[in-house]
Amino acid sequence: MNYESAGLWTVGLFLGMLIFLEIGRRIGLRRTAHDSEGARAGVNTIEAAILALLGLLLAFTFSGASSRFDARRHLIIEETNAIGTAYLRLDMLPAAAQPALRETSAATSTRV
Repeated sequence: MNYESAGLWTVGLFLGMLIFLEIGRRIGLRRTAHDSEGARAGVNTIEAAILALLGLLLAFTFSGASSRFDARRHLIIEETNAIGTAYLRLDMLPAAAQPALRETSAATSTRV
């Protein structure tokens, strides 16, 4: 799908929403004019359902954010452990090469 057709779809959907919003408003005004008590009968049920769906959306959003935060924390811990392990394994190298590599690894770990 190219950008031109996506833009046309967006404009079309927006205009469609405005048209149906106006149709719904006119139907509601006509129903209220004929039977004001009967027109408001199911509104509380609809409001409760919409608020319940909003609550579910909010709960799923926070759940997803929490799981991504935990995954990020886990990756940071793994990376820190890998850097520490690499630093400790420098002891296995010859003594002449250790100081230069320790300086390089310390500079690398502060950049991350």
